[in-house]
Amino acid sequence: MPRYSFKDAIWQEEGDVRDQEFLKFLPDNQKMHSWIRESRDVSVNILHADTSKQGDEAIWGSLIYRQNPKRKDDLNVFHFYLSRDILVTNELNYDVDEDLDKNSILKQMKEKESTIELMMVLLGDMISSILHQIDVFEEQLRDLLWEIRERNDKNTLDKIEVVRHEILLWQNLVMGFLEIKMAIFEAFGEDAENGKEYIRTSTRIDRCIMLVRSYKDEINNMVDMENVVANYRGNEIMKTLTVLTTLFTPVMAFGALWGMNFKNMPELEWSYGYLGSLILIIASTVFLYFYLKHRGWTGDILKTALNKGPKVKKQQRS
Repeated sequence: MPRYSFKDAIWQEEGDVRDQEFLKFLPDNQKMHSWIRESRDVSVNILHADTSKQGDEAIWGSLIYRQNPKRKDDLNVFHFYLSRDILVTNELNYDVDEDLDKNSILKQMKEKESTIELMMVLLGDMISSILHQIDVFEEQLRDLLWEIRERNDKNTLDKIEVVRHEILLWQNLVMGFLEIKMAIFEAFGEDAENGKEYIRTSTRIDRCIMLVRSYKDEINNMVDMENVVANYRGNEIMKTLTVLTTLFTPVMAFGALWGMNFKNMPELEWSYGYLGSLILIIASTVFLYFYLKHRGWTGDILKTALNKGPKVKKQQRS
């Protein structure tokens, strides 16, 4: 597999972390063997560091840098071993992402003097890919924001949940990059912090984190707005049903009363009993309606609350 040398830095790219050509560059210790076993079926990020010996610091692990939001098992993993002498990685899938252009990566690496800078070039291009995908996500989020205003229904709520799941995936991906950035500084200190690519990629990661957090807050606000609207509409429906039930109470009560089949019912012999019953039912219903309206239980709750507020008299100009 290809081996690239840049001044004092070397990048060794291999097919897979379990290949013998990959393994021969790794130190023989318990942590390394554990990582090799874990890397066979990666579902979460893995990161190890060895800072026990000054000058021989190293970090290694597995980073999920791409995740299909619709399929759990459709993901791409970046396996790496980074020391001051060499950077060993698995072979990346350059064909599926236009931001991961190998010729461009090699061009950026050309003038780098440390393996740390080579690593940051790779991480920088990966995070750039995420940023471009987030730009597409931003357009989707904007359309959803206006859909809430113009046509809000159950389908809109379902779309919000899909978008919410996607932004959580972005957050999970970006946290892996942030952890590696912090581990590199932890292991190599000022040698990493002063590098141009370290600063550039760190800024890019921070920008990505800022966007993800902002969009997450925006989506949470959408969910809160949906909950408020749903609760208000639910209360309005219950209030309407309650008012209608109350208004029809006289009809049901008197209907049940005069629907009885007792033998001695004086109302049955009244000449104007039918007319009297109608007048009584209508009068009771009208009385209940105006009573509920007087109490403010038939109109808009918010409008009623505003109308009950103190009235401010306008001052006349002298």
